[in-house]
Amino acid sequence: MTKAKLLSFVRCFGLIGALVVLTGILPGSVRAQQASGSVTQFEASGGYSYIRANSANGNGGFNLNGGSASLGYNFTDRYAAVAEFGAGQFSGLPSGIDSTMYTYLFGPRVSFRKSSRVSPFAQALLGGGRLTASASGVNAGENSFAMALGGGMDVRLNSRVAIRLVQADYLLTRFASASGASATQNNLRVSAGIVFRFGSR
Repeated sequence: MTKAKLLSFVRCFGLIGALVVLTGILPGSVRAQQASGSVTQFEASGGYSYIRANSANGNGGFNLNGGSASLGYNFTDRYAAVAEFGAGQFSGLPSGIDSTMYTYLFGPRVSFRKSSRVSPFAQALLGGGRLTASASGVNAGENSFAMALGGGMDVRLNSRVAIRLVQADYLLTRFASASGASATQNNLRVSAGIVFRFGSR
């Protein structure tokens, strides 16, 4: 699968989910399986992500547009384990240069379900990142440690579907500098999308 196809797939994940909700094709029997306000066993989400990536030496930054998808397992009403995959493509690069950053992160999430409709959450995810670049037929790639600390808010539409109104994370990566020396990038990631809830505990 090419990078362009991968980015399109991640972005479309959220759009397809929104169409399902808007057209009302979710089976009524599925909706009725879960009582209002209860918590399902699994949550799958997908949507759009914007990343402001800062260079390690403080000489400006870059904008990335892409998407992310996650799968969460709810141990209780409050605590969950999350696996998340994201991809973002750099914009504003010189002509002929293409670069994409991927992240794959895992960790705990804590939800604060104060009502059956609104669910704020906080999470701490650890994992890795991969930076790829191509120019004039030459391809290069680099792996890095990555970490995301942040949270967001889900707004329930029905027992099986919610809107991820916003998710904001401090995203740390450690890709090497141009000289090859170890470096740390302090990035901001903002996301929004849709959440599907299924299974029973």
